[in-house]
Amino acid sequence: IGFDVYTGVATRGTDVSTATMQGTVDNLGGFGVMGYYTGSKTWEQAKGNVAPSFMHNQLVTYDTDKWIYTPTKYWPNNTSDKVSFFAYAPYEYTKDAEKRNLGIVTSNESDKTLPSITFTLQNKDKLNKMVDLVVAKELDKTATNNTINFNFAHTLTKVGFQAKLGKEYVGLDGTNSFVYITHMWVVGKTAENSLSILDTKLTNNQSRFYTTAKWQDSHWNYTDADIAQEDYDLTNLLNIDNTGITEIWADGSEPTVKGIKLSATNKTNAINLFPTNQFLYLIPVNDTTSEVTDNTTTGGSGKDEIQIGFHYDIVTKTSDSPESAPKYLVSHFESAVPLPEHHMKRGKFYVYTFTINLNEITISSAEVSEWGTKTGEYPIN
Repeated sequence: IGFDVYTGVATRGTDVSTATMQGTVDNLGGFGVMGYYTGSKTWEQAKGNVAPSFMHNQLVTYDTDKWIYTPTKYWPNNTSDKVSFFAYAPYEYTKDAEKRNLGIVTSNESDKTLPSITFTLQNKDKLNKMVDLVVAKELDKTATNNTINFNFAHTLTKVGFQAKLGKEYVGLDGTNSFVYITHMWVVGKTAENSLSILDTKLTNNQSRFYTTAKWQDSHWNYTDADIAQEDYDLTNLLNIDNTGITEIWADGSEPTVKGIKLSATNKTNAINLFPTNQFLYLIPVNDTTSEVTDNTTTGGSGKDEIQIGFHYDIVTKTSDSPESAPKYLVSHFESAVPLPEHHMKRGKFYVYTFTINLNEITISSAEVSEWGTKTGEYPIN
């Protein structure tokens, strides 16, 4: 049995593509395969009553010009008997979680259930290693098929953020005064351990921000899913100025604060909040069917189900600051911004532009695009 692969094009960031799968396993290369032997029955007739005894998390890697795996598997002697295949990438060593620890756990080799992947988002200290989980399936294959052609599809939602200033701000030259975004997070359901710096803690009782959910039967299953109770910190992914500035706070302290600077030029020119080629890969919301609707009035997230928290400062350099070590007077502001309804759909790429106005932030634009197209095929010998 041999495999061919094609995936969505990935031109930026940590998207999984044919090219990334051709890399080494240590660099997120390869993919895993589950094989279900169903005999004379079709997958629809047998699913839920067979285990992946034919293949379980079989690693397939690329070698020069072909996909390889070991040990080699052969078609059943009865050429009409059927095998159904399910594949995913990037590959996870499910029996050695410390080796990769991508947050991917496949169903067990003895499970007579629908094949599944329990997926968990990366912790805040690994945001730059967020996983783009892709899957494929080929059902009811027989010896006449010879080679299995996997067409991988994205299971997650890809998100990027930009920010600009509203027209209310004047005189922000970027040196003596500017707006400084210092923290960003997905608002949790409770205020416990809130990332809010101010006394008023932001909460979202309607949150559907999933940190763990199960991919099964060609869509997401939320039966045993985890919704973040605490804030999900995005600060480590921000494109922050590592030099920082010295702020003078109301309590007399003078901490060094790091952030993203916005000045008068950013009223028209939005600035990317994440470094080049970095995005969030998040679990879609209300993804309960195999097909994803493009309808902008149905499906996806509901009102207020995903909210983004911001802490930003308006800073002004003190008149007696030396040029070599300036200090800044500061006004602190925080805001929670709900993402639009019917967003957060599977396989969609969203770029949100936030406009920071006096005392509030709004979404001034949201670009939505399909995520990837077909690329080349690569035979295995």
